[in-house]
Amino acid sequence: MKVKLSNIKTDGWELDDGEAIHSEHPDTFWIPAFDVRNSLQTEQLVKLIFRIVTVDEAGEEEVNVERMWVIVKDRIGSLYKGQLDNDPYCTEGIRAGMEVWFLPKHVIDIYAE
Repeated sequence: MKVKLSNIKTDGWELDDGEAIHSEHPDTFWIPAFDVRNSLQTEQLVKLIFRIVTVDEAGEEEVNVERMWVIVKDRIGSLYKGQLDNDPYCTEGIRAGMEVWFLPKHVIDIYAE
């Protein structure tokens, strides 16, 4: 099984690095501790930041940013396999149920019941 992270140039979307954003804005952008993000369990809900390319009415590409929930389904090495749990507002090309591969650095929140 070949797994890969999405790339905006080839897939039309990719995930933002939550650790990098937190490093740039530590006082205003909180993320869970690394050990928590690195030990996720199946069926946990995590929030990731998606960058999605769409085309506007004038035919120009624009990048949309949406925070969406993903259900953890599996882990292979350092990569998590997840399933998108909601639909983005900016496109109908990405839908709930879509497979999403991600790393602990992409997790910006974990749903607490």
